[in-house]
Amino acid sequence: MAQRADFRIKKDAAKHLSSFLVTNGLITAEQLDQAVTASNESDRGLIETILEFGFTVEDDIASGIGGMYGLEVARLQREEDINVSALKLIPTSFIEQNRIIPFDEIEGTLKVAISEPNSLNTVPGVRTITNKKVVPYVITFSDMAAILDSLAGGSELPSSAASAAPAKLKAVQRKKTGSVSPSLARRLGEKKEKENDPKDEAVLSSEVVTLVDQVIHDAIKANVSDIHIEPYKTSSRIRFRKDGVLQDKPDYSKTLGENYAAVTTRIKIMSSLDIAERRLPQDGSFSVQDTSKEIDLRVSILPTAFGERVVMRLLDGSSANLTLEKMGLTEADEATLKIAVDAPQGLVLVTGPTGSGKSTTLYSVLGRLNQVGVNILTAEDPVEYNMEGIGQVLVKEEIGLTFSSALRSFLRQDPEVIMVGEIRDQETANIAIKAALTGHMVLSTLHTNDSVSTITRLLNMDIPGYLISSSLAAIVAQRLARKVCDDCRTIDENISTDQYLTMGYTVEEASRSKLYVGAGCQACNNTGCSGRRGIYEVLSITDGLREGILKGMTTLELLAIAKEQDGFHTMQDMGRSLMMQGEISAGEFRRVLLM
Repeated sequence: MAQRADFRIKKDAAKHLSSFLVTNGLITAEQLDQAVTASNESDRGLIETILEFGFTVEDDIASGIGGMYGLEVARLQREEDINVSALKLIPTSFIEQNRIIPFDEIEGTLKVAISEPNSLNTVPGVRTITNKKVVPYVITFSDMAAILDSLAGGSELPSSAASAAPAKLKAVQRKKTGSVSPSLARRLGEKKEKENDPKDEAVLSSEVVTLVDQVIHDAIKANVSDIHIEPYKTSSRIRFRKDGVLQDKPDYSKTLGENYAAVTTRIKIMSSLDIAERRLPQDGSFSVQDTSKEIDLRVSILPTAFGERVVMRLLDGSSANLTLEKMGLTEADEATLKIAVDAPQGLVLVTGPTGSGKSTTLYSVLGRLNQVGVNILTAEDPVEYNMEGIGQVLVKEEIGLTFSSALRSFLRQDPEVIMVGEIRDQETANIAIKAALTGHMVLSTLHTNDSVSTITRLLNMDIPGYLISSSLAAIVAQRLARKVCDDCRTIDENISTDQYLTMGYTVEEASRSKLYVGAGCQACNNTGCSGRRGIYEVLSITDGLREGILKGMTTLELLAIAKEQDGFHTMQDMGRSLMMQGEISAGEFRRVLLM
């Protein structure tokens, strides 16, 4: 199906263009007034209205745009009018999104065609992608529609450009951006049909594409959680966050420093972002296919004084399949949490700082509750993992879709279980609590230091104590700590008695304890750590705690009541136990639980 000619000219540009047409005698002032009136009374643009009334033709519009911006007019109606080698310099997805056609290349100068002034904003991005001088030309709307239709594989073309359907143009069709680049796909084992495999040699063979693909490939192989690409005044660098700690990767520095802007542009293209926008933050995503699993990459672009900073978070979809039994909870904690989430109603909160694994815990709980007879709805920002059988809503505050508004809508969708990504304000907290009181299991997160202080935080949000005591079922507080490397684990001889005491050990425990540390080896990249595990405290809201909440007890008073519960332990208690078992080091205990 052929594309309709698109007259996408912004109001200001359309106003200037129409004045240009009058000044140069292409339309009369009376015709312009008539078109303005008709345009204001309909949803049609001014230029579209002028053309529909027959006051002028597309060729005159193209000439007008050319005259306004000092551009030559080109006609691209025949196969030989388009140099396919030039066309292949830019991904088809970029061409379709920005409506800019590279049609010829001569001695390092790339000729590109536009049909609307808006597209001129994309020229700097084309220059960055191709590393060539770019000269824009103007073509008619119909010519643009015909070429875009040809690239999209259409067969029906507008009559004005019926011959502009060269079969070889269809060969550059590629998957929409947001998918893995072909070179990386081949490396990771993604199978593609030959007809859908773009042979965009100018792009695929470039140093930039190779670098981006290699960085992503290496990050996946190393089980990295985040990739940081950072510009500075005289240098740039790439860092991987592994096991919660950033590690510098100097091997990429030379190529990155020589091509920094092109690297960010490449990532923007893969993430379906605006490559011409370098002043505002942008968020996007794309996916790559490993040999056995799909990896989603969530991309954040942040403008800084010396260029755009990029952070890519790698999300392994298989992590959403983690069960409560595999989280590393103690038997008592696991039993307490299962009792809470298996109840028909109540509020279960997961707390901890950013990067402590709260989302993984929530998904583990959802996996337990996800059954045919249970209607589950979630409000997330962002949706980190897709789960079959669950209605997941992406919160978009810029359009008014907030956690609180999503919650209100959920209550009309007949759910048994509701998950709210985060309680950020009093309104969301009130709705979540009322939902828990009206027969729903509600799961959410909150940023607090431990389980008991979560109660105090809710009280400080002006939530009445009687609502908290009636709705709250359990609180999970957690941290993620790096595990001591099994290959180089050795007894830590550098811990003094005073250090034992500051970590909560008794003098007797200090005298007979042996703690361990990683010496550093090739297996752990000389870090002494390999992998991470969760450290938890699970607090069941008992009658004693409910009474304490109603009385307005302090955090310390509530903690004293909590410690009287059978099976309750703090994160520090669990951390000391893990140190004694040789799973985590004293340094990691202090970093995660004492700082």
